[in-house]
Amino acid sequence: MRELGITETLSNLPDPAVAAFAFLTQLGDVWFLFAALGLLYLLAGERVASAPRRTGALLIALSIGALALTLALKATFAFPRPPAAETASIPPWLPLTFEAAYLNVATGDGFGFPSGHAIGSTVAYGGAAAVLDVWNRRKRTLVAGGAVGVVCLARLVLGVHYLVDVLAGVAVGLVYLAVALRVADGDPARAFGIATVTAALALAAVVMRGVPSELGPVATTLGAALAGAVVWRRLDATQAAVSLPVAVAGLGLSGGPWIFAYLAEVGLVVSFVAGATGLSILVAVPALVGHDEGEKSGGGTSRTV
Repeated sequence: MRELGITETLSNLPDPAVAAFAFLTQLGDVWFLFAALGLLYLLAGERVASAPRRTGALLIALSIGALALTLALKATFAFPRPPAAETASIPPWLPLTFEAAYLNVATGDGFGFPSGHAIGSTVAYGGAAAVLDVWNRRKRTLVAGGAVGVVCLARLVLGVHYLVDVLAGVAVGLVYLAVALRVADGDPARAFGIATVTAALALAAVVMRGVPSELGPVATTLGAALAGAVVWRRLDATQAAVSLPVAVAGLGLSGGPWIFAYLAEVGLVVSFVAGATGLSILVAVPALVGHDEGEKSGGGTSRTV
């Protein structure tokens, strides 16, 4: 029912074109979206959004919810990917040292419906178009739509999804985005709460459908969503943008636990803790840096007096 012949046609493009789309598909990958949104949260100033910390945290919360929703739907439907999704033709001009990395980005495993890249990119880029202040709304929407379109096309060219998968992913992403934005009403804590409920439902779906391979990712997502809701409420994360070195260091520290949980497959509890730890670090960085600078400033004043 999902096999319309489009994936098979596009996957037969010349190797250079397929390699280019293997690079472009990263625009919708989880690591790229969270790195981009994390840097936006840490670096954005008032030119980007009137309340940059709140806006950045809101987009992160929306994307965590999108990931949880993806995991829930994939486990629920359990539809396979196209037959050749786990294989890829390595371009002859590609250096040997990059072959493993190329195979990782140009192939797909696990369930295929709906497309997680389509859901994630729709929520992240669509959310940015909805809440940022750069350009005007029409231009932001066009750029977001173009990015989502490129990601969806890349998934078809790489042969890891059917057209139905990406169309369903975009539709799911739009519905989730519309509902979450309305319920959250600009409050990151509410958005994290929505993501927490979604992740809890995803955990139930994974358990009920008997998909143990997804327990770790779902637990990581649940931990991140819950920690985001708690930490955002308890810390003053409305400070000014941090410096680029601090942002990169903070992003690296926050990503460390997530990468560890993903690579080590450490189980439900440790994955939950890793997700909570990583998100807590990311959300807390501006407040901690602002607190440290405030203490230094206060110390200097006291010595002068």
